[in-house]
Amino acid sequence: MTSISSNTPAARKHDGEIITARQHDAWLSWEAGIHQNDTLRARVSRALDRFGLGTSTAAVDEAIDYLINKELGQSARYFNQSGKAQFNQQQITHAVLSFMAGKEQQRHMTDLAIHEEDHDDASPDGVRACHLADPGHIRPDEYAARRDALRAIDAMIPDTDRELYSLMLAVREPGMLDRIHAYADRHQIGRSTVYFRIKKLAEAIQLHPWFEEVVAPFRPLRTA
Repeated sequence: MTSISSNTPAARKHDGEIITARQHDAWLSWEAGIHQNDTLRARVSRALDRFGLGTSTAAVDEAIDYLINKELGQSARYFNQSGKAQFNQQQITHAVLSFMAGKEQQRHMTDLAIHEEDHDDASPDGVRACHLADPGHIRPDEYAARRDALRAIDAMIPDTDRELYSLMLAVREPGMLDRIHAYADRHQIGRSTVYFRIKKLAEAIQLHPWFEEVVAPFRPLRTA
């Protein structure tokens, strides 16, 4: 089985902040206890629940390892500015989604048939290990890309905009006009204002600092 360590993210631009943060005892204490942090483990576990892995100690540990590699630099930057050592909920949610996307990609890889003995290059049911594509260049499944992108974007939406986001997703569904009218009546605004708010929400999502990273695995699928 391929280890998830092959999906460990490369160094990121804020990793240099970790050196500065490690000059402070408060940061060192927090960093040393990340895996034993009950609050963090509970949040990671809840994020894994949607994949049916919330009760798996091994999955939680792996996801935390991924979170550390992916987000420790950003957290160190925040600590250096505010004095607070933490992973926020958005960091946790996005890291778990990315972690599980890597797991899904590896599952597809390990499902491939490999027959090294008596291999016939013309045989349709086997492939030499040396002919496997570089994992770093395998595109994720289109369904998985759509699913993970939508989940990550959903985590970006403020609670106050939940209904508006639901309307945005339902733009072409039957009965959508009735929902628009009901929303406008409840908020005592014009129907054109509802569409304006939907447009502004879509623009805010696209300007979110995580948006480009969230949709990056999906965009090549649209242009391919």
